[in-house]
Amino acid sequence: MAELEKFTLRIDPSSVYFFRFILEGYDNMFVLSTVDPRAGLVEVRAVKSSVKDLLLILKSFKSIIGLDRMDSRCNAWIMQQL
Repeated sequence: MAELEKFTLRIDPSSVYFFRFILEGYDNMFVLSTVDPRAGLVEVRAVKSSVKDLLLILKSFKSIIGLDRMDSRCNAWIMQQL
């Protein structure tokens, strides 16, 4: 089984299902879990080889899903990459 990287992100709560739909389009590359639906806190698990793809997706959808929100539980590394 492939090793997964886990990233915690905070997005607009109303965008959680949309973001899940987008990631599901990339068959078996990403898994999205909702940690706190009211806060929009989600975890994305990505195959190590697809982290660059995840960054491209996040950059493309950043303003649409409200990714500009910062939370102490979020991964600082991924936020710096955006």
